[in-house]
Amino acid sequence: MIILKNKPIKTVFHFFSVLVVSFFSITGCTVKEYPITTENDIQPLKEQNQVIIADGTNSKTEQNIIEQNTTEQPQQQNPPQKEEQTNTTIKTSQKEQTDISSQKNSNSSSFLNWGESNSQYWAKLETVAKAASSFYKSKAAEQTLLSKEGKLYNNSTASYVTTSFLSENGYLENTFSDFYCDILLLKSSDIAAYIETKLPSSVKEVDIFTATKQPSGSKIMLCSTEGKITSLSQEQYRQLFQKYNTYHGRIAKLSPQMEEYERILNFIRVYEGNYDQYYVRDIRADEKYAVVTFSSQSTPNNVKQYVLINEDGFWEVAIDDLDKKSNLHYAVNSVLPDFNLSLLPPYNVYFYKNDMKADFSDVLKHMITYELIQQQSQVQYKCGTANYCYMVLYGGERYLGKKVNENWDIWKVKSAEDAISAMELDNQNAPTFIVLDE
Repeated sequence: MIILKNKPIKTVFHFFSVLVVSFFSITGCTVKEYPITTENDIQPLKEQNQVIIADGTNSKTEQNIIEQNTTEQPQQQNPPQKEEQTNTTIKTSQKEQTDISSQKNSNSSSFLNWGESNSQYWAKLETVAKAASSFYKSKAAEQTLLSKEGKLYNNSTASYVTTSFLSENGYLENTFSDFYCDILLLKSSDIAAYIETKLPSSVKEVDIFTATKQPSGSKIMLCSTEGKITSLSQEQYRQLFQKYNTYHGRIAKLSPQMEEYERILNFIRVYEGNYDQYYVRDIRADEKYAVVTFSSQSTPNNVKQYVLINEDGFWEVAIDDLDKKSNLHYAVNSVLPDFNLSLLPPYNVYFYKNDMKADFSDVLKHMITYELIQQQSQVQYKCGTANYCYMVLYGGERYLGKKVNENWDIWKVKSAEDAISAMELDNQNAPTFIVLDE
């Protein structure tokens, strides 16, 4: 035992300090050193002063929010008031964020739509409509401009007509190339169902229209070459396009044995008002439209082609001069935009109008010479062009002829179908409408 006598207090404390250090050294204990916490290391508490800034908030707004919080902090003197003011700050900041977000969306919408008003949009839509109408009138038949699902379609380029296309081809100023709108080819009667007033008298039954969404709003602005027509809801706009669905059921080639075959011919007789007997070449139909190629029995070389529409079970003639049209797709679509063009036969009567054979004396002489017939009166039906001819005898025999150089090559066929197949095998664009339906 160590006894300290007559030592000052300071000396005693020093002794015990040395003793403690020696003890830790002997036992192997260590003293952990912690770094000094600086002012920069102190992180603010989220529940006290944190302000959540929404993505996309501009730096100026963020600075205003921070300044507001800085101003309020000196006023926080006791814990209850501090918590209440902090909640107020968060709510205020969130409200400003909502306002900023709304303002941002509004600014974006204005930017995307050129920051223009509805009246400016109406003016642009009218300008585009006039340009598209000019293009349609000048190039419709040449480039086969069609209404495809209600929109103006250029069949020659296999693409829809756009403001960019009109600008590139000189129908619109270049500033319109980025103005996006639908360019439509619609029946005015379809649009009339959505408006209370009458359409301008200058608007045709099938005409050009333009449409786009309001710069601020959800409705669709519909315009003609004469200006504003109406504004449709998006559902009404969708329903309008449904009218231009071209599928009307399965396409069928009717036979003379079918009841509908004779019904269609009777409606044609009523339309023509002469109740004539016909030589029918072809009747094709779906559930809405029918295409009939025929002639009267007195003039078999005068081949006609009609398009009929089924209205509540009654067939009515919609086009009575298709045989005089060089571009069948355009000719039909410009009148009946929802007509299925696949219903048209593969031939075009128009291209053979000046090639129809009127004098068959050379053909009949050849048939007599080669003992196909004994006399001309045996022939019931004959029709042909300069290079092909088809004959049916009263006995039912069928003959197909093709001109080779200056002579006719004539042979017997089993049926009208065989005659058509032989002609198409010889020439894909052969005038098969000379073959009598059976």
